[in-house]
Amino acid sequence: MKYIFVSDIHGSVDTLETVLTIFREENADKLVILGDTASFTDANANDIIATTLNNMIRKVEVIRGNCDTLSFEEKILFEMYDYDNLYIANKFVTITHGHLYNYNNLPSSCGDIFIQGHTHIPLLIKQENRILANPGSISRPRGSNIKCYIMIDDNGIYLKTVNGKVVKRLEFVK
Repeated sequence: MKYIFVSDIHGSVDTLETVLTIFREENADKLVILGDTASFTDANANDIIATTLNNMIRKVEVIRGNCDTLSFEEKILFEMYDYDNLYIANKFVTITHGHLYNYNNLPSSCGDIFIQGHTHIPLLIKQENRILANPGSISRPRGSNIKCYIMIDDNGIYLKTVNGKVVKRLEFVK
């Protein structure tokens, strides 16, 4: 299984198209959006994004971010959560946006890998026995202009640029 993680689209339809291109090119099984998917101000963009995500309901999970509106959440046909736990490549992975739970406030059921968004700053490190990751913002990166995403497959976890260049990789011990 291959998972793609992005965060902080902020209602950009063009950015969502970039994400879907990455998803297809990576031949991924699941797309996880770590919150702030919607726009506060552009209802039309939110309609387009909701329709697009609803059309791939079995291949997408969207975490609730602090900028996601109730009106956006009502347009999607699946549940949004503040955090979730996934089992990927024999790893217990906890995902969240980052405004409620983050590196300094981990949920009690936190897994081997903790992935958050919210800061718009990409990160991939191993700290003690846990991997901490953040894809940054796919639409509005901070700290640099590099737009990134996280990919997990059976071999490891990767921080990659939108052009597919590996910025950092942590391989899983088999």
